[in-house]
Amino acid sequence: MSMFQDSNYHWRETCFVYFSRENRPTLQKVLKTLEAVGPQYHVMNAQADQAGRFESMTIIAPDAFSAMDVCYLDGPEIQEEVEKQVKELSSSDLTPEERKQLAKLKRCDARLDVFHFERLMDEEGEEDDDVGDYFDPSALIIVLEAFSKLTRGIAIDPQSGILL
Repeated sequence: MSMFQDSNYHWRETCFVYFSRENRPTLQKVLKTLEAVGPQYHVMNAQADQAGRFESMTIIAPDAFSAMDVCYLDGPEIQEEVEKQVKELSSSDLTPEERKQLAKLKRCDARLDVFHFERLMDEEGEEDDDVGDYFDPSALIIVLEAFSKLTRGIAIDPQSGILL
């Protein structure tokens, strides 16, 4: 079940991890990577293709009051998106490191979509006015960093145009 279908969670943002298709990890490597990041992440609905390569999963970070749906995509539409992202991110005020990442982005032909959700209700299903005080967006940053390292990819927040 996607977190979009869970009334206890509200979608906040979508980030991407672009990488070369040849660096697509196996589901086992993804699970080990998340396990190494820490016990605060609970994986549900982990899916792999017939070759054991990562397809999708849901990650719950209860202490951060957040969750993430993650899915793998590749194909010509990803390359079109990369071209669009490169155009949007290109500017004269990029740092040398950002320029390197942009050059790396141009070679990407696969992507992980990371849909980030905030938990809105407590376990009894009652609205909790204090939940916003507990929501911790760093759970998303940690997961994006882990996936970026695993795939040798580049994480992007398309809403802000920031390379993470």
